[in-house]
Amino acid sequence: MQFHGAPDSNSFGRDALLKFLAKEKDRAIVQSVAIDASDPEQALQSAKAKNCDYLVTTDQTEGHQQNSVMTGTFGNTSLPTYYVTTVYKLTKVSSGSEVMGGNFKAADQSSEQNAVGFAMHKVADKVTEAIKKAGPVSK
Repeated sequence: MQFHGAPDSNSFGRDALLKFLAKEKDRAIVQSVAIDASDPEQALQSAKAKNCDYLVTTDQTEGHQQNSVMTGTFGNTSLPTYYVTTVYKLTKVSSGSEVMGGNFKAADQSSEQNAVGFAMHKVADKVTEAIKKAGPVSK
């Protein structure tokens, strides 16, 4: 997972995606392998070396915190909400062609990491669905 297109990776996002992919209903279709490269081209080369059929790349393009004020009987309370936008792309490794892509926005009131986790769960669901539709990979 890239963070705002920077070469440094976000290991929390990658680990969350791997966790959600591992929990998908049909594990025979999706078996996840960690790729340590954050640059998409390096990740593709690493996926080829590991004999992967597909590669999922993600980039957290936006993250911010916004405070909401709640008024109650004991006064005003400021509560933070963390927002993230994650762009993802599913690539067929053998050809390097994009199978699908998109973005997800997520929010959480406890932490940015939780918001990233919610986005990764959505990515895992979409990726698994796309791989199921694509059918068996011929090598």
